[in-house]
Order: sequence, then structure tokens, then C-alpha cells
Amino acid sequence: MFWHKPQVLSADSSGGIMFTFDNISLDRILVPVDGSNQSKEALRRAAFIARQFDASITLLSVVEFGKVMSGVQQVSTGGYVPEHLTAGAEEMLKKMAKLVPEDIHVETEALLGDPAEVVVEEAEEEHYDLVVMGSRGLGKIKGIFMGSVSQQVVQECKCPVLVIHG
Repeated sequence: MFWHKPQVLSADSSGGIMFTFDNISLDRILVPVDGSNQSKEALRRAAFIARQFDASITLLSVVEFGKVMSGVQQVSTGGYVPEHLTAGAEEMLKKMAKLVPEDIHVETEALLGDPAEVVVEEAEEEHYDLVVMGSRGLGKIKGIFMGSVSQQVVQECKCPVLVIHG
């Protein structure tokens, strides 16, 4: 369920506006991770939010195809994706999932593709209510204020995105 615009309840004693929160739900949180300290901090904060809202967390690791296979290797696979390409990501996801308190439901998923594009597509297609991610990860290219992946996700994602700096 997506967040809706708040409805005005009434004016408070100072003339300010008060809102109701009846239409706001937070059931599913997507946490893209790469094993970096920032992604661990994003996971910690996502777990805090999940506990407050009784939400579930999905840890997502995206392996860039071009970083694990050359162009020639990609062509020779004919579209087949060998399982070993995501094995390292799946191992990292298992370790990170163990950081989440047991009372919070957590799932893991390792996918291949462009990290920002995959995060945005996954958030939209699977109807996540919130994306929580670090501002910078382990990638080589760093944005001035935010990493290129988090910046693209913030710009393109249709659900709210919480970017953790640190």
C-alpha cells in the first residue's frame, strides 16, 4: 500500500493544522545492501522502523553483470545466468540477515543488473512501502553528496526513500 496524502483533522489551539494518519501503512521495507558499513547502518534503521510498524524487511543485493563477466562471456552465455555469479551476494545477504532481530520477518534476494534500476523496479513491481538505503556503498564512483545509486533511486522511485548518511 502506498502512502496517501494526510487528511486534515482540525485546527489545534494555535491555529495549526493537525492530520490523521489512518491512510498510512508501512508493511514492506526494501533495504538494498552491499555489505558496506553504510548499508549495515541503513539495515539497523530499517529494522527499527520495521519493529515500530510491524513491517517486514527484504534485503536486496544487486550484482552488476558487467563487473562479474566480460562482454564476451555475457554473449557466450546466451542469456543463461550461472548461479555462481550471485553466490557471493547471497552469502553476504545471509550474514546481514542475521543482524536483524528475530521478531522482524526478513527475506533476502540477490539479482543481476544495474543496481539503481533494479532497486527502482523491485520497489515498484513488488509494491514496497519504503526503501531504506545508505548514501554510499562499496562502488568506485562516488557522488558529491550522495552515491550515484542512491541519488538515482531517490529521483526515480515512486515510494518514499530514506537515505542514511554516515
